[in-house]
Amino acid sequence: MDKIIMFNNDEAATYQTNLSGWVSRTGLFFGKDERSARYEGCTHRPCEDCGKPVEKGWLVCKDCRNLRDEARYKDMPTIRWDEVGMLYSDACDKYFSSWEEVDCYCEDEEIQIDKLRLIICKPNYLPLLDTEYGCEELSEEGELPDAVIDAIKIFNKAIKEVGPVSWSAGKMKPLILEINHTK
Repeated sequence: MDKIIMFNNDEAATYQTNLSGWVSRTGLFFGKDERSARYEGCTHRPCEDCGKPVEKGWLVCKDCRNLRDEARYKDMPTIRWDEVGMLYSDACDKYFSSWEEVDCYCEDEEIQIDKLRLIICKPNYLPLLDTEYGCEELSEEGELPDAVIDAIKIFNKAIKEVGPVSWSAGKMKPLILEINHTK
């Protein structure tokens, strides 16, 4: 395992008087910017929540990130899922299209449904074209040809008929009924 060097460790950076500034552990000079020198020279920094060493680039350790995720989920509003869209498991990074899929997953993985942190998804649609499409190329007084306007209408109708092309986690969690949906 590589040696852990914390942000506040003297090995992370040193102040060099002959240069009149901070030099990181790796030899980069930062002048009066002690914070940047220490950051460049460290491999780990203290977790903002618990103080445990966490790899540089993260502010919070995995355990504390999990606690934050659980608290955020707990505070999320609850509504009844329409069972038309998708559900997303924040805990497992997995999408579900039905309660049956959720139940099967819980059974296969031997996990309780409340541990999945299910979130109701919002649909993502392809973007529509507006009637300003191509207007930047027209002369000041120019207008789109009727054939182009008709094509835009046909295109937009086709896009609307396609419906959702993907799903993203929303901001609501589903009401989980006690009947048939818990293990």
